[in-house]
Amino acid sequence: MKRKLNIKDEIFPFTLTLLARNKLCISGVKNILLSGDETLRFRLPSGKLEVHGRSLFIREIGGGDVYIEGEIGGIQFEE
Repeated sequence: MKRKLNIKDEIFPFTLTLLARNKLCISGVKNILLSGDETLRFRLPSGKLEVHGRSLFIREIGGGDVYIEGEIGGIQFEE
């Protein structure tokens, strides 16, 4: 995607991929700040990201990638 849009790496410090209504992959995660069934909060290279919803849980984590499952209601980014 970066190549097609001619965008440098610094502009894409993380990516979000909605795999289905109830599955989300976040790449570029530095740490998990909060893990609850209604809110997940992550530290990214350029800020913080919150995922809100119901019955949220981290299915898998590793190499800066986090796979989330549950009823995703919203995503909020904070610099």
